[in-house]
Amino acid sequence: MFYSGVIEGFYGRPWSGAQRVEMLDWIKASGLNVFAYAPKDDIKIRARWRELYDEREAKSLADLAQAAKARGVALMGAVSPCLDIRHGDPGEVEALKRKLGQLDALGMRLFVLLFDDVPSVLGAEDQRLFPSFAAAQTHVANAAHDFVKGLGPDRKLFFCPTEYCGRMAGGDVRRSAYLNEIGARLAPGIEIFWTGPEIVSAEITAQSLHEVAQVLRRKPVIWENFHANDYDIRRVHLGPLGGRRNDIVTEISGFITNPNNEFEADFPAVHTLGQFLNGVSYDETTALSATCRAWRPRFRYASSDKARLLDQDQIELLADLLYQPFQPGPRSRDIVATARRLLAEAHASETLNWKRGLATIHDFLKRVSKLFDDLTEIGNRDLFYTFQPYLWECREELLTLTHYLDWLATKPAKDAHFPHHDRLPNTYRQGFAQALQQLLQRDPNGHYTHESRVL
Repeated sequence: MFYSGVIEGFYGRPWSGAQRVEMLDWIKASGLNVFAYAPKDDIKIRARWRELYDEREAKSLADLAQAAKARGVALMGAVSPCLDIRHGDPGEVEALKRKLGQLDALGMRLFVLLFDDVPSVLGAEDQRLFPSFAAAQTHVANAAHDFVKGLGPDRKLFFCPTEYCGRMAGGDVRRSAYLNEIGARLAPGIEIFWTGPEIVSAEITAQSLHEVAQVLRRKPVIWENFHANDYDIRRVHLGPLGGRRNDIVTEISGFITNPNNEFEADFPAVHTLGQFLNGVSYDETTALSATCRAWRPRFRYASSDKARLLDQDQIELLADLLYQPFQPGPRSRDIVATARRLLAEAHASETLNWKRGLATIHDFLKRVSKLFDDLTEIGNRDLFYTFQPYLWECREELLTLTHYLDWLATKPAKDAHFPHHDRLPNTYRQGFAQALQQLLQRDPNGHYTHESRVL
């Protein structure tokens, strides 16, 4: 079986039960087959993993399992014992089995042990029992594997290693002692998650995955963080899956995406993944256009006219403004390039090309402003509030840019200052975090430099 779908695996507020059921619908409609319940801040997955779910929590998960089964989607349950487990203590392994047994009783058939985001250090007791960190982890994982296989032939265990990307493996997975030992010691039937060369990978190649498979002695399952935003809550990603080619599919045994924290922002991540895996040559632009068409019914106006929807072009503009983790959308990139050219040629503000460029930016501002205003009338308020702060920022920065370019067009004196009397004092970020950022010098790419300066 090729495993494809969504993992709720981020740090932050978990989704609601109703949102998870709706996600199951998105998964099914996109031709995917797995939903993994693994929110890092479910306290009984990570911090208090030994505790069983109480009656209310268990019912919620059982209802989710039933909803998944009705849609033909496999539900995966997670346990993350890595913060404090004593790997050599038989009582700890029994506690893990009890937890997995409860998940099985609630209707789950896939399980994942998460050993990610922890220091690679064994406790003193485990150091006496195991020759390495990998040996300790595989001891626990193999015991869990034997247990879940005993529950039935359709059960499957997944494993997320501590080194789950190329950088964590020192940049060369072939030389990672940890990954080589994981591959050698872990039971062959256990699937292993992998995020690519980075935690959030701009690109994942077939060759890199082939090398990983040789080390792990099995094809990895992609844990896709391309649309994740829990590492930067100031952004949300609505663009298509990028930086991946269809030839990677033959090098993996599954592809499961861990998307934005904000549920309403995740339709593009799920829908474009479905298109990527459907066996047809994948084109990002075509995929996004198809996604926005399928997404459009959620953008229904709160009016008596029930058929009135936001325009397709407006939804594509929204996705373009809040695009991918490594780049803005094509339209937004063009606007930035136009503005950069105008700023470099400010002395030529009377030329026809300069005026055309300024007009283009003004037109873009009008479209962004209309998008913001129209979104305020959408009936789905969760959807509106998901995007409101990000669109507000885009509009405000674009407004400042156009005001500045208009000011340049007046040919101000060289010692003149751009007026800020129309800007609120708190439009730009303030507070402790901003004060700390001002202490360190950065170049345009965000790299730090050290220069003498008066603070």
